[in-house]
Amino acid sequence: MNILLINNNQSFYNAVISSLKSYKSKITVSKGIDNALVDIQKHTIHIGIINWSRGDFDIEALCSRIRKIKMNRSLFLLVVATRDREEKIGKILEAGASDFIFKPFGTHELQSRIKIAEKTIRLEEDLQKNKRKMMKLAKEDPVTGLFNRRSLLDEIIKEMGRASREMKFISALMTSITNFKELVDLHGMTAMDEILDECGRRMKTSCRPYDKVGRYTVSDFLLFLPDSGKSNAEKVAKRIISSIVKKPLYVKDSRMNLTLAMGIAELDPKQISKNNSVDSNLLNDLILDSLIKKSEMAVKRAMRLGVNRIEVFIE
Repeated sequence: MNILLINNNQSFYNAVISSLKSYKSKITVSKGIDNALVDIQKHTIHIGIINWSRGDFDIEALCSRIRKIKMNRSLFLLVVATRDREEKIGKILEAGASDFIFKPFGTHELQSRIKIAEKTIRLEEDLQKNKRKMMKLAKEDPVTGLFNRRSLLDEIIKEMGRASREMKFISALMTSITNFKELVDLHGMTAMDEILDECGRRMKTSCRPYDKVGRYTVSDFLLFLPDSGKSNAEKVAKRIISSIVKKPLYVKDSRMNLTLAMGIAELDPKQISKNNSVDSNLLNDLILDSLIKKSEMAVKRAMRLGVNRIEVFIE
């Protein structure tokens, strides 16, 4: 881990170096308090040791300014103070310091504080990783890695607002695997999970990078196509049929012959409420619900009329 000495002088430097000579950490010296903020970012600092035993500067303001730096890593701030400043330690910790140590300090004492700092940083980094993982899992379908139903609807609502501002048509494309139950009965759910995952990948490659693709039900996928009318949605649907139906899908050398039904519904941007009030948000939720139901009705019509059909909802 990289260590930065702030408000350094020779005796302070010698004391730190002597105590941490067994550590492999890179120790950098900041040239002046004002340069500390730049040095923290420039040298990828993990532990900052602030020498508050010399000079008269606003330690609380410094800690506060350091904490406002946007970083993608944890930073531990250790303040070195003299006993006569003990009564101010509480405020310094509130301002952003992580820990403190009084001067003069022993070799083992500083080493122990650095070990605490390293352990704290590792715990915080693990916490952030787990937090990102949980956020990802909350948005993703566990089988396909696509948006799950709730996060997909949230994404669509955002796109509806953009479509309203730019006055561009948008389309919903519902894709249903019509022989899903038969395939599950024949090959089992584990095999079908692999097929669903592959279907999701092929759908994404059939779309533009900014199109939204999610798993809507067990056997249904919902695609939301910004800046697309029904004619463009039909082109996407044909690419998906070509990708999934016409190209073989295999699981453990067993060929899976999927049949699809696809329904398209178009949304005029004039129907979307531009107001950001509570009533407008509720109205847009109802508009989205209506759009999806129309795509579902088109899917049901496609199922009735044949196999691997594409139907467009007509008012």
